Amino acid sequence: MKKIPKLNGLALLVVIAGVFSTGLAATAAQQDDEIAQGREMMREGRLDIVRSEIHLTEEESAAFWPLYGKYRDETDAIQDRYAAMITEYVRRYDNADLSNEYADELLDTFLAVKYEKLDVQKKYLPEFRAILPALKVARLYQLENKLNAEIDAQLALVVPLVDPS
Repeated sequence: MKKIPKLNGLALLVVIAGVFSTGLAATAAQQDDEIAQGREMMREGRLDIVRSEIHLTEEESAAFWPLYGKYRDETDAIQDRYAAMITEYVRRYDNADLSNEYADELLDTFLAVKYEKLDVQKKYLPEFRAILPALKVARLYQLENKLNAEIDAQLALVVPLVDPS
């Protein structure tokens, strides 16, 4: 079986560095720009991987890409909320500004994002099935899952755990 290429590692590092930098060398606006640039590089990397791995015919491609664009727009909007949540968490963690009330808010936001992403996947599944064979739809969802898992794994390495003490 052919190995799926990874997302652009540089893009991921730019995002992580931007989100988790302490601000010593960059202003908040510079950090926001770095995060936006890194996220755009990740989006482009995701598109490149899907393009190279989904193996569409010309007819399938004509129907797929506009739909996939809408799907990604919705998913990216949710991911933007997730990135903002992580950024805020790390800022508060660095400032020792965590509380039980904030932890409740954080958990609610985290789970809402997870459910919203799943809702978008479920929403688009019948539409993808209408234009692609089931094996290609399954491959698309596998690709999406693998790319999301890679991003989550990298974040898990650098996001600090809450200290309950």
